[in-house]
Amino acid sequence: MEARISFLTRRRSGTTVSRDHDVVCEVLRFGRSTENEVQLPDPRVPLYHGSLHLRGGGLFFEGANQANTLIDGKLTRTAHVDVGARMELGPYEVIVIAPAPEKDVTVTVELVRPLAEGIDRLKARSCTTLADAGLGKRRAAWAFTIVILALFLAWPVAYHLWSPSMAPEDMTPMRAAEMQEAAWWPLMPTLAWNSGEISGPHRFIAHSCATCHQQAFTMVEDRACVACHTDIRLHADPAKTSFAEVLQVRCESCHKEHVGPRPIARSDQNFCGGCHGRLAEASGNGALLNATDFSKNHPQFRPSVVVDGATGKRERVALDRNRWPVEHSNLTFPHDRHLKADGLRVPGQDARKVLECRDCHRPEPGGVGMTKITMEQHCSSCHRLQFEPLAPQRVVPHAQPAVVARALVEFYADMALRGGAEFPEAPPSVRRRPGSPLSEPARHEALAWAEEKAASTADFVFSKGVCNGCHEVSRAETGGGSPWQVKKVTIADRWMPKGLFHHRHHETLACTTCHQAPTSQSAKDVLLPGIEVCRACHGGEKAANRVPTTCIVCHMFHQPHLGPMRPEFAKAP
Repeated sequence: MEARISFLTRRRSGTTVSRDHDVVCEVLRFGRSTENEVQLPDPRVPLYHGSLHLRGGGLFFEGANQANTLIDGKLTRTAHVDVGARMELGPYEVIVIAPAPEKDVTVTVELVRPLAEGIDRLKARSCTTLADAGLGKRRAAWAFTIVILALFLAWPVAYHLWSPSMAPEDMTPMRAAEMQEAAWWPLMPTLAWNSGEISGPHRFIAHSCATCHQQAFTMVEDRACVACHTDIRLHADPAKTSFAEVLQVRCESCHKEHVGPRPIARSDQNFCGGCHGRLAEASGNGALLNATDFSKNHPQFRPSVVVDGATGKRERVALDRNRWPVEHSNLTFPHDRHLKADGLRVPGQDARKVLECRDCHRPEPGGVGMTKITMEQHCSSCHRLQFEPLAPQRVVPHAQPAVVARALVEFYADMALRGGAEFPEAPPSVRRRPGSPLSEPARHEALAWAEEKAASTADFVFSKGVCNGCHEVSRAETGGGSPWQVKKVTIADRWMPKGLFHHRHHETLACTTCHQAPTSQSAKDVLLPGIEVCRACHGGEKAANRVPTTCIVCHMFHQPHLGPMRPEFAKAP
């Protein structure tokens, strides 16, 4: 039904103010609770007093079981009410009046008997406070303060001052197990100061707090860290940096302990960007560039390429598309010829073999880099180093020119002294029947031929497709030894020596995704991808559609080639 409730308020002047409230409900309930359609906020009214029902026979009032209602002066619980009926619900008078337009029921509600003025004093006398019961706030506060100071300050301080501590070198596994077993609250009051679970690497000294906290009420000093971590190195060269805070930064600033199994080293990029965001301005010479976010503010990669293979000298060169760096390793190796789609001819095999990158480039056991490529393991199956058609199984050693020349002389000298060599241009002493006697003049003649044959074969080996197929070879007339010279080969095993890159983490990608080897026609090509290739998958710390990558993912803070982090705290030898 649709009902309108008019709340009447009489002013001192005698006028009446009405406040109307319309509701749609099944029944119109009266009571002190807010769940009622007509709330009567007076302590003398029950939570639920009664309700009006609209039925076929008219309007009916039904009171609660323990609530008595005066209707037109008669005490009743249930009654039929008509327009003009007066109902007394506690101190309120409810009158049923003629329904308003489009309404089924209209009633007026008026508080006719307000509470007496002394009700507040009555309520105050009927309440018992904590102070009346001897449990005032001040006394309780002092009592709890004393308990907290005793349990969490006095007791731990006394335990720290009078309990023995053990140094890390004295902390044996058995002793650590004993301390772990005894680490329960009544015996270890200092646990009240423990801010969290200790990390896994430091768990063996978890209950020897004095190992790190050597002075009470003092932050952990670097001397405590360096006492165990003796091989920790600097981050920057003191002679080349103007950031004193990097050299004097405390270990605890980067390594936060008591964080449980999580890594204790900071990994947020803001920690690195605080200094690396202003390196260019601080250096002033352009050698150092700013970097704060991998996807938004990071310079192009600058690999360390070999500029002189003979001396092994390297220089850092940026990967500029307009002037891509080249590497002078003294090796001539065309990748495109070895990665042909139709394959290569392999000696002793009828079918052609299609080479792949993994045939030569194999990950090292740790998966970080690649194992070293050697002639004997990776190249000799195709490049046999054959030199004599009459002895196709014989090959020259992959060694220095003098060793190769000596091996050729020994081979032809052995053939000449044995006899039976099928060389038309050879003297009779070399072509004689094997095993026949050899005079001293004939022996000298045979050895002289062997020297000449070895020299001519050396010219073929070094200059016509055996050695110079991969090496840069030159000839220089010298007073003795082999005239051939092979330039020393120096190959960069890591183009980014200060970066961290794990091939194992990228094994799901094809090698050609990053390295454009099939189109490389020279060994001088630096087949390193630019930063834009890495940015296709990796973003900054807050990247949403790429792999979030912070500075510490690719860079180390402590540089192994620099001096100790805190030499003043290092132990004397």
